[in-house]
Amino acid sequence: MSSYVQLICLIGSFLYGCLLYYTNIFNEKILQNKGVIFRLICRIFYVNNMALLYILFLYKMNNGILHIYFVLFIFFGYLIMSVKKRK
Repeated sequence: MSSYVQLICLIGSFLYGCLLYYTNIFNEKILQNKGVIFRLICRIFYVNNMALLYILFLYKMNNGILHIYFVLFIFFGYLIMSVKKRK
């Protein structure tokens, strides 16, 4: 994998972490006053869809090669958005 593809995947992973944060907040607001079973089912579908969307992103960018630093950049993007939102 070339360094250009790795850089694009790192930036994409970071932005995906930011997207993950905002969709998680939106999902929690929608499910706030629903039943426990319904919330659990919706969260399972949410996590499944977001994971499949990320896998699709990886297949489009670098033939589905997953490195640990891609996952770390997702976490880093989520963390940055969470800290930024608190301020």
